[in-house]
Amino acid sequence: MRCLLLSLFLAAFVFPGQSQGQAPDGLPPEDWNSIRAAHGAARFHAMECEKGMLAYNPGQRWWATFDGQGFLVEPKGGAWSWGLQLESIGFAGAMVEVKPGAVACADGNRIWYDWSEDLQEWYINDTRGLEHGYTLERRPSKGTASPAPLVLEMTVRGPLSAQVIPGGMGVCFLDADGARRVTYSGLKVFDADGVPQSVRFEVEGPQIRIVIDESHARYPLTIDPVAQQAYLKASNTDAEDRFGHSIAVSGDLVVVGAMYEASHATGVNGDQSDNSAPISGAAYVYRRTGGVWSQEAYLKASNTEAGDQFGSAVAVSGNLIAVAAENEQSQASGLNGDQSDNSLNSSGAVYLFEFAGGTWTQIEYIKASNTGNLDLFGRSLAFSGGVLVVGAPGEGSGVHGDQSDNSARSSGAVYVFYESAGVWGQHAYLKASTCELGDSLGHSVGMSGSSIIAGAPGEDSDGTGANGGQGNNSMPQSGAAIVFTTSVGVWTQRAYLKSFNPGSQDRFGGSVAISGERAVVGAREEQSQAVGVDGDPQDNSVRFAGAAYVFERVAGVWSQEAYLKASNTVETGFFGDSIAMLGDRILVGSPGEHSLTSGIDGNPERRGIFSSGAAYLFERSTGVWKQEAFIKSANSDLDDQFGHSVAMDGDLAVVGAWHENSTTTGVNGDGSINSIFRAGAAYVLDLEASVANFCGVGQVNSAGTSASLSHTGSLAVADNDLALHALGLPLNQFGYFLNSAGRSFVAYPGGSQGHLCLGGSASLGRHNRSFEIGFSGLSGVIDLQLDLTSIPTPLGPIQVMAGETWHFQCWYRDVSPSSSSNFSDGLTVRFE
Repeated sequence: MRCLLLSLFLAAFVFPGQSQGQAPDGLPPEDWNSIRAAHGAARFHAMECEKGMLAYNPGQRWWATFDGQGFLVEPKGGAWSWGLQLESIGFAGAMVEVKPGAVACADGNRIWYDWSEDLQEWYINDTRGLEHGYTLERRPSKGTASPAPLVLEMTVRGPLSAQVIPGGMGVCFLDADGARRVTYSGLKVFDADGVPQSVRFEVEGPQIRIVIDESHARYPLTIDPVAQQAYLKASNTDAEDRFGHSIAVSGDLVVVGAMYEASHATGVNGDQSDNSAPISGAAYVYRRTGGVWSQEAYLKASNTEAGDQFGSAVAVSGNLIAVAAENEQSQASGLNGDQSDNSLNSSGAVYLFEFAGGTWTQIEYIKASNTGNLDLFGRSLAFSGGVLVVGAPGEGSGVHGDQSDNSARSSGAVYVFYESAGVWGQHAYLKASTCELGDSLGHSVGMSGSSIIAGAPGEDSDGTGANGGQGNNSMPQSGAAIVFTTSVGVWTQRAYLKSFNPGSQDRFGGSVAISGERAVVGAREEQSQAVGVDGDPQDNSVRFAGAAYVFERVAGVWSQEAYLKASNTVETGFFGDSIAMLGDRILVGSPGEHSLTSGIDGNPERRGIFSSGAAYLFERSTGVWKQEAFIKSANSDLDDQFGHSVAMDGDLAVVGAWHENSTTTGVNGDGSINSIFRAGAAYVLDLEASVANFCGVGQVNSAGTSASLSHTGSLAVADNDLALHALGLPLNQFGYFLNSAGRSFVAYPGGSQGHLCLGGSASLGRHNRSFEIGFSGLSGVIDLQLDLTSIPTPLGPIQVMAGETWHFQCWYRDVSPSSSSNFSDGLTVRFE
């Protein structure tokens, strides 16, 4: 009972008259932050109850009871119940019964059963939901002579029925109407060295089995059915919040803007539940610690008002976060002026937050030096090296430096701020040399070193290339981008960039990015049917296809280097709506893309999910740009608009899907229940993962599953101890593994039921030597222990070298409905 009282006490610990985000008078901010942190953690703590232990998850909005027989979950309101009870563990013919009646123990948000001295079942209740796992200290002694895998048998509790997710790595639970209520997924098994083991789910009636090939494992073994995916949702998911409209990433910090969020809170970590200020907006801060992402802060403006759209743009640099509210209405100018006078509609503002002493605090309220009606100050942001760049595409002054002359409405402007002698101030006001009505300079901005690039998608000239003709306004909204550089504190326009194939309404400059001596500019409504890199742009038959243009600066002179299009232009939409660039990588968002696939490098040519969205990763190697990855969300759905925003830093990429509809909250929740319209989501991707699956989900085979690849063993070439495992195959069929140094996509090659995702310009190797051909047997699994000194290629076996990246797939015989073949998904391995 003491735990229950403590939880209620902390939940009610708000001083009268105080916002939850502000320290009460006389209480140091660091102490208040500690109290709030304790309160947040206590929401997930378990408490004693009559049946054993009880825990509430505020994100999932369900109660979980631990009654000595496993667990039973019931949502708030009690529409259904679901749980699991461990029945037995062991090998075929020697299963050991697990008798119910153990005492549930708890420490904070961790609950566990000690079923024996060798077996512990555990649960962690946190922002991701309820994580469930097992730790097995020793290998069961009975039945180890059998080649059968290790099995855990569980019985489903409650009325929901179980159904294996294709690929065998998850189980969904359906109610009587067939609606999915719970997803139990991300199955992972690790041994004592952290080496993943081959594993899958099986379902038979009310029984679920976890089937593990642990023949080479070193105990103890950890069995954990929750994947550590970086799938970010708001802590207060709500309809039309549009979380993911803007995103930024720096190191282990991600900021996500939700400009339609509706709470009336102010400051940091205020009351998220009060939706009395529609479209006021919010921003959410996530930090990765020890490989785990969690929400760190909920940011609101210091002067929250309905319609301000706080979160319309976000940027991060070190321990500073900038959040814009492009529709904020005060007539203040400069730094920290009067926020209360709302007499200038959509003048816009930017708010600067600093992380110090373990907490985020707003330190600056930033307005333009010439605040004006409808300026949209904050439509775009860039933050680099402590220099903050703010775009205001609605600003209307002329080109002669007079900020008060509003004779060129929506010509647009760019403002530069930084800290000097401890004081933040505006240090530059930038206009284009072609400043004209409706050009919208500052619709997008980017910064790298001493260079700023600003997009003007409303610019009308028919000029081409770098510094071409600027005076002819015969091509409405063809668009342009302007590059400014600084020397001794003075900013100067250095380049006026146009596409080489301008067209009316292309909106070139709608997105921009710059990194070192290269810049990239998006034209989201360009219409050519070209595909890939440097295709033929002559056929303008695909409306709103979009394009991106790469420019390079050599000896101070800019010229176009590459013309980027999607690999599936006909199936795309608004390619170039968002762009991020870092070194030799470019990430391009296409929120209107509508292929019928999910995950990495699936089939891009099958139309089926309108505006589900995609992102495309391009890399430059030996002077040539090429598409390296076609990226879809794992829960791709109608009108999610994945790719509406993109960001990159280091090896991380973040992609926003501002129309995603799932009900979950926090980090790594269940994204399968789509009943909150346009709530929004963001996805964090590791661009340098040593091992990653690609090619989407394999085609469903005659067993009703999709074959998937996993691995066990070391990635070090010197160890020569890597094994591949193809799971979810039809029973009693033969197959073998393929490899190549390149990736491609060939649908249904030679009449196959599946897709080949290897090859391209690289040769294809087949592991079809007599000792390598596998047989799926009764387990539906084929394994291969690789010999890295003898990898097959058409020219003979070769040795894998450290640092090389290889791609693998499994080809197998299938019957669907007559004798045919199929493929698993792909697996990329970067060897060490």
